Amino acid sequence: MINHFLNINAFFDYGMYRQQSKEALTEKDLLGVFPPSLARLEMSRDQLIPIPEEVKEVYSRYRPTPLFRAEKFEKAIETDCEIYIKDEGATHSGNHKANSAYLISYMCHKDGVKTITTETTGNWGIALAQAAKHFGIRLLCFIDEESNNVRPDRKLQMEKAGAEVIVVKLDQYHQDLLTLSADSAIEYTKKMEDSIYIFGSVYGYFVIPQTVIGLEAKEQLAALGKYPDIVVGSCGGGANILGTASAFLADRLEHGNKVEVFSSEAEPCPILTKGEMGYYSIDSQDYYPLVKTYGLKGLNDSTYIGGLGSTIVAPAVAHFHSKGIIEAKTFTPAEAKEAAERFYQSQGVSVALETGYQLAGVIHKAKSSKGKVILVNISSGVNDKQFFDYN
Repeated sequence: MINHFLNINAFFDYGMYRQQSKEALTEKDLLGVFPPSLARLEMSRDQLIPIPEEVKEVYSRYRPTPLFRAEKFEKAIETDCEIYIKDEGATHSGNHKANSAYLISYMCHKDGVKTITTETTGNWGIALAQAAKHFGIRLLCFIDEESNNVRPDRKLQMEKAGAEVIVVKLDQYHQDLLTLSADSAIEYTKKMEDSIYIFGSVYGYFVIPQTVIGLEAKEQLAALGKYPDIVVGSCGGGANILGTASAFLADRLEHGNKVEVFSSEAEPCPILTKGEMGYYSIDSQDYYPLVKTYGLKGLNDSTYIGGLGSTIVAPAVAHFHSKGIIEAKTFTPAEAKEAAERFYQSQGVSVALETGYQLAGVIHKAKSSKGKVILVNISSGVNDKQFFDYN
């Protein structure tokens, strides 16, 4: 059982900044927008963050998640690389977001928060609904109209887990679905007492608990006498790739380990390959603090890409990409679809829409490499079969 998270934000000059003036904020400045425990976590520069016992107890019910070698997939794509899969589909929510949901909910509960509001395209809302219910917190999830239409099961699952779900209608002012829902959630939060708004990616409080994935995988691979040459993740807000790669990024920075970190991003939202460094927030209301990172002005097209549609990314991803430590490449929806279908046909495992982009990245790296060990995490696609042709 992993006892600490890794704080990847301690490895560079991470900061949060005031809207308008862009002055650096302190932990005290964050209070009112963040509950005290999350403010403390956000501003921490400790490399290791202890996992609270109450959170470890929940994790022990599904962690460590399985790690397996995808030998049939290797044969299907004709590679001599070894591809290892960290299966986050084994979590309570069927995806990696449960790791953040339980820590955030525990900290909010400890700080006396009565209500959490959040935005979601579906998967984050399910994870947070389960965690908030566990710690006795009311949850309001704001999901955009398009996500609700494309993934109608998500609203039902969130409600089944105890959340109240509000569907946000599309408008002419928001191209980014996450910002649309975030703005609606924040407007609601401002009117309520004892409530807090939580964004489901990008910020330290979300990214840090995801690192349990890579820390576990490192130990599991070591037990097999293996260490990854390449770590692949998808990039929307950055929590997926940082969750798997942070442990290995730290090894590279501290010990010089020659590990490649590769980010697969959706062509409609090329946040790393086309994003511009600047000061950004996830809402358009001057509510949440700014972070220095990459941002996009909008999406390339209207293709639905689920949680990969964030127009800002975690500052750690932007920083390490700008230093040449994280490589990035865009993949089309068709490439992601083909990769997911080949994985299902060979391994018999259905994956989430977003995981298709990760597997497209794995295929790309495997075909351009010889005899490498590749690590990637996957999320369950039990409820995303409508996106793929598994016949």
